[in-house]
Amino acid sequence: MHIYLDTAFASSFLLAGLIVVSQKFHGTLTHDGSDGVQKIHDAPTPRIGGLAVLLGACLAAIMLPAEARRLWWMICLCALPAFLSGVIEDVTKKVSAKWRLVATVLAGLIFCLVSGYHIERADIPGLDFLLGYPAFGIALSVLAIGGIANSLNIIDGVNGLASGSAIIVLSCFAILAARSDDVALLAICLLMIGAIAGFFVLNFPAGKLFFGDAGAYTTGFVLAVIGIMLPARNPEYSPLIAVLALSYPWIETLVSIRRRAKRDGTNPGEADRLHLHSLVYRSRAKRIAEAIGMPRMRNPLTSILLWPLSLIACTIAVIAPGDPVVLGCGVGVVFLVYLLIYRRVALLSRLRRALIGQFAQRA
Repeated sequence: MHIYLDTAFASSFLLAGLIVVSQKFHGTLTHDGSDGVQKIHDAPTPRIGGLAVLLGACLAAIMLPAEARRLWWMICLCALPAFLSGVIEDVTKKVSAKWRLVATVLAGLIFCLVSGYHIERADIPGLDFLLGYPAFGIALSVLAIGGIANSLNIIDGVNGLASGSAIIVLSCFAILAARSDDVALLAICLLMIGAIAGFFVLNFPAGKLFFGDAGAYTTGFVLAVIGIMLPARNPEYSPLIAVLALSYPWIETLVSIRRRAKRDGTNPGEADRLHLHSLVYRSRAKRIAEAIGMPRMRNPLTSILLWPLSLIACTIAVIAPGDPVVLGCGVGVVFLVYLLIYRRVALLSRLRRALIGQFAQRA
């Protein structure tokens, strides 16, 4: 099985390296500048790492077993709207958040209709009754797929956070697929882990290449559809495993929507500097980086400080994948930990601004 991971890693790494060394030829189109309220990098950097991930995975996919290969190409074809909208945004920077959301939702709808997979149960009383109607299950699946794809893009703000979180979640799904002898899904998980890892080497810690919208949307799409397929193909697992494993990105999204909706003059799709990773970057990661005498390391340190959110979620999912009560409590634990961290770093950020303001007035 490791051959899929190794081949995907090598393919993705070589393609990612080629993008980096050739950036002087395509940088005018592919560079991500430092302009933008949410940007925290200094130098223009290629933001088409998603191309290396997807192409690397596709090159290695020829080695997959027959069932896994058919499933993989079906997923890739269904993901095209999300991938293409991301690529166009990465190059033109002119695709609105609304149309990118539409593209990811469309990709989810195509997947449900083509594959036949959708959420059929949730192990939640009341909701399971509604899921008895296929139209409702398809609609919920489409929203979930589009939501997760966009959620992964939201946490793609510092080196290694989105890609590292994706590797953690895919590892969780791979372990569960292996337990159930689901060879096809296991192979696809290993393929994606290898492809993302090949990009990851150039993204973390130095940030030579960025995931970009294409990378975040496509990876988020794959995570969401595996999260739907895994319990559908293996009924011993609760569908809540995906809700828990992917809890960090969707919690970040819900908190961001609520925060922006409450602020005057903003809308839920508007970028800001108040994501959890942005606050940790400006507070805890900065202090740690200064304490160890490596101030430029605060970007990757932010990811290291936030990966435990996904690790906690995925550990609980692996321990009790068939127990909806434990999985539901796990979601509550991750949500509580997220809110405690957010509250602490937000208070520290406000205190820091207040102290700076007082110092400025005295000066």
